[in-house]
Amino acid sequence: MKILIFSDSHGYNVSMACAVERESPDMVLHLGDHTEDARELERVFPHLTVCAVRGNNDYFDREAPEHAVITAGGVRIFLTHGHREQVYTREGKLVAQCAREENCGLAFFGHTHRMYLERVHGVLVCNPGSISLPRGGPASYGRLTLENGQAHLIELLNEDGGLLRHEKIGR
Repeated sequence: MKILIFSDSHGYNVSMACAVERESPDMVLHLGDHTEDARELERVFPHLTVCAVRGNNDYFDREAPEHAVITAGGVRIFLTHGHREQVYTREGKLVAQCAREENCGLAFFGHTHRMYLERVHGVLVCNPGSISLPRGGPASYGRLTLENGQAHLIELLNEDGGLLRHEKIGR
């Protein structure tokens, strides 16, 4: 199973649509700050499963939750935007704690517009960066591969799909 992870699109959804077209994922996760972009992906790609959480700039979207736990391919994943988990000062520490409390081995957040990929207290915590307004690096997104009920690989990619960083998970 292939999952693309986007964050902080802020209304610039062309790069997301191009990535979906190029990669044909099974699912898309949107980590907030313009959840309307996630809804636009659903309209353009009606076969695609899209999960979104609300960011600090999604004032009027009360349908999207502030955080979510999803199960994809048998793997529990914690999703949040990160502003409530103080990611600017605590990076992934509080995100990892929340994920552990929900029995999730993977956690994704956004908000900082910077890529982040670390293991924190046994949880793989990742920020895919911003697909539209990056800080300190290129526009980026994540690609998660799940196989046989386990997370297999996380990759951070530039907006054209070029590999920036990867980490094998499990096995």
